[in-house]
Amino acid sequence: MRYKLVGLAALAIGLIVVAGCINYDQDLTLNPDGSGTIMVRYDSAAQSGEESEEGSISMGGAPELSFTEEEIMAEYEGAPFTVRDIVIGKTDTDAPEATYYIDFDNVTDLNGRGIFALEGDKLKQTFTLDTSGDLTVFKQLVQLKMEVEDPSSLSDYKFTYKLTAPGEVKETNGTAEGNVVTWEYSLDKLINNDVEMTASYQPAAAGGGKVALIIGIILCVIIVIVIIIVIIVLLTKKKKPAAPAPTQTEPPKTEG
Repeated sequence: MRYKLVGLAALAIGLIVVAGCINYDQDLTLNPDGSGTIMVRYDSAAQSGEESEEGSISMGGAPELSFTEEEIMAEYEGAPFTVRDIVIGKTDTDAPEATYYIDFDNVTDLNGRGIFALEGDKLKQTFTLDTSGDLTVFKQLVQLKMEVEDPSSLSDYKFTYKLTAPGEVKETNGTAEGNVVTWEYSLDKLINNDVEMTASYQPAAAGGGKVALIIGIILCVIIVIVIIIVIIVLLTKKKKPAAPAPTQTEPPKTEG
């Protein structure tokens, strides 16, 4: 009986440890008008399907994650954006892993959807984009609520965020290189804390690249037309027949 109790205690400790084993990667690319693409990738050892005498390992206080294409698509049903390229696999440690991309018209459309709002408030990630000032201000608030007795035991698990902004980043609480900002947090630093990532950047003119392309095309067309006109004029001059020389009339002969 004593050994059985020890075994159950060890299992309980194990459940506490793996209950929050989550790694999360996010790669967000923004366009000047607030549209863009986001890649999300996550894995969880807590949902690896390991079995014990008490059944499969439970997520405990961690948010439940989806690891089938059907479940992921169901999370975003009716959303005003496109979810694509879903890949379900496993990590080197045999933990389930999911990766997919979302194309959106406005980054705030992601709020309250799928991985950005799991099980109410267990994992809530909120985006804001303020374009009212000279600098565009991007913010993402991460709120992760979990029932973990010792959060420091989860310090090996990482949440990594990357932003590619449509302009030079002027201010940020992350690590910036040009227009790319990264943030990295160990899981224990996120649990039951409100963590906000910010980046202010100099906005590029919306549609500026398209305008330049259109202007370039118009200039090329004008140049081609001018060249064609010049060629036609030159060819016309070469083919034009020379005017016949005037005939000399002999003066009338006079008798005498």
